[in-house]
Amino acid sequence: MREGLHKISGSEDTIVALSTPIGRSGIGVVRVSGSLASRVGSNFFRGSGLVHSRAVVGCWMDSNDSVVDQVVAVFYKAPHSYTGEDVLEVSAHGNPLTLQQIIGMIQSAGARLAAPGEFTLRAVANGKMDLIQAEAVRDFIEAQTDIQARTALRQMEGALSRQIQPIKESLIDLIAHVEAGIDFAEDDVQLPDVESMAGRAQSLANSLGRLQKTYSYGKLLSLGVRLVIAGKPNVGKSSLFNRLVEADRAIVTDIPGTTRDIVTESASLDGIPLKIFDTAGVRDTRDDVERIGVARALETAAEADLLLFVIDGSRQLDDADRAALEKVRNLSHLIVANKADLGAFHDAEVDGMKPLRVSAKTGEGIDELRQAIRENLGHAQSEGFTESILTTARQNEAVLGAISHLHVGETALRENVPAEMALLDMYQALGCLNELTGETTTEDILGRIFSTFCIGK
Repeated sequence: MREGLHKISGSEDTIVALSTPIGRSGIGVVRVSGSLASRVGSNFFRGSGLVHSRAVVGCWMDSNDSVVDQVVAVFYKAPHSYTGEDVLEVSAHGNPLTLQQIIGMIQSAGARLAAPGEFTLRAVANGKMDLIQAEAVRDFIEAQTDIQARTALRQMEGALSRQIQPIKESLIDLIAHVEAGIDFAEDDVQLPDVESMAGRAQSLANSLGRLQKTYSYGKLLSLGVRLVIAGKPNVGKSSLFNRLVEADRAIVTDIPGTTRDIVTESASLDGIPLKIFDTAGVRDTRDDVERIGVARALETAAEADLLLFVIDGSRQLDDADRAALEKVRNLSHLIVANKADLGAFHDAEVDGMKPLRVSAKTGEGIDELRQAIRENLGHAQSEGFTESILTTARQNEAVLGAISHLHVGETALRENVPAEMALLDMYQALGCLNELTGETTTEDILGRIFSTFCIGK
């Protein structure tokens, strides 16, 4: 596998990239990885000498021996580096022109520009991390909430990989026993009975099944949630939007139809990123601009993970409410009865569910609304999860594949199908787990993963 990864990553090349964001800043870091990293340091850096893992202050010099910038350089000797290769990191002043000049000089010495995620790909190829940890690096960089960052950090430290490893070892042991049963079927050798081996396959499938259940929460944590607020005009949708995002983002007036375009804001629900959308009131209208707003509202609602359908809780439902609800009834939704502060309150069931009583003006019922959102999204189940969760569709597909093959292999053993057939499914289950960690993988999978990385990481 490592040989294949080396081929895919083209690790015979020395690569260079800016590892900090493009733009003016106090410091910009240029990273070099490969066999030429040491030579690059010798050619252009003037200081007290580069020593493994020690920051050295010096000057970056051009071919005319003129100073380009005062820099701090750190050299990491292979294999004790992020990529497992010789690595040079140069911290210069964050002037884009200067940083580009430094990168150009390194290219002139034989390096090429790195592709997105290529430094991390080389780390995987050189055994510095597995594929799960590599994905966690990307997730950590892109984390928007504290829980996202902490989950990614645990994955980077190998929490999920450590949970998978004993399952793989048990599967390998089971495969060895089935193999022995085939090889020594006619010899006088004591082997586990078929029922025992089928039970072990079932137990492994159950262990993976418990892990797979974490994906519902991991998906929310990784991708976030699209929460759309909809309803007829003047029921307090924008006020509720402002209350949920804890900012006066949407214009609030008593005039129906104030909101004509989509207003969106990011928020967090117990560490899960929320993208909250305030939409135009859904009604029939002759106003061309408002009609466009209504169409956009319905388009946005159709893409929601959860819809909050808002009614005026101080009034009885009317035909306009029913007409608006009819347009979104088939979507996952909660009924929110706003304006609880106005006294008289409509408390009858709407669309088969009891409305959630809130006041966007005073904040009454908002905590209960947040709890209902948690429960609807399945977030409440996350309390029973360990620190190891599946966070990507790739991970989920690999685990589901392993479970499926284990169940087929178990059934084959119990039904006295030739052991060779059961063994084939067990090997396929092992292949799925190897794909999960990256011990066996394809160029297509690697391309999909690392193309989502930033350049320089």
